[in-house]
Amino acid sequence: MCMDYEIIYKAANSHEAHFIKGLLKQYSIESKLLGENLSIGVGELPVSVLQVDILVPKNRIKKTKIIISNYENNLSSVESKKNWECISCKEQNPPSFDICWNCQD
Repeated sequence: MCMDYEIIYKAANSHEAHFIKGLLKQYSIESKLLGENLSIGVGELPVSVLQVDILVPKNRIKKTKIIISNYENNLSSVESKKNWECISCKEQNPPSFDICWNCQD
């Protein structure tokens, strides 16, 4: 591990780690992932071991914390939204849908 980098976040898995890495890249923040190859041990290792550490340069920590905080806030707001019922056909739709999947109303 490079001394100029610091662990800023523990992603739940490799997919989340790569998503966050891409998010940081949009802000020109270089990041490194540590532990992503442990996912081959799924089922044999504790879940906490499967987390992937995200490291960023020490001089970018403040900006990174803001970006990750926004990511977590957006994630929790999406999870808190509930399905909605179409007034025309009464089908349930996920919160991410703007129109009904069944009747397109």
